[in-house]
Amino acid sequence: DQDICVGDIVSFNAHMAAIISCDGILLSGQDVRCDESALTGEPEPMLKSAEKPFMISGTTVNAGKGTMLVVAVGEYSIAGKIKKDVYGGEHGELSPLYGKLDAMATRIGKVGMVCAL
Repeated sequence: DQDICVGDIVSFNAHMAAIISCDGILLSGQDVRCDESALTGEPEPMLKSAEKPFMISGTTVNAGKGTMLVVAVGEYSIAGKIKKDVYGGEHGELSPLYGKLDAMATRIGKVGMVCAL
């Protein structure tokens, strides 16, 4: 997966329980269905076709087989952008969620120390 670059053509199939590691566009496939529930909330696997060719990183191929053209990898993929937003920026700054969690953990620690005395 680390050797995949934009412009590569990648083969996948459901028998290998393929997890899509990059964003891509379906070039050809037979009854390709992907579980995108973690990203989109859709309860059923989505059928991929010429009308809906986008393969999203982090999703699992549940049925079929095919090939796709890689269009984004790493932090530039959908999953990479979500991870960057959740875990913070490139200069080590905390995301707003982690900042609030850190402040709350500090307060809980101080209250625990006071109660222990």
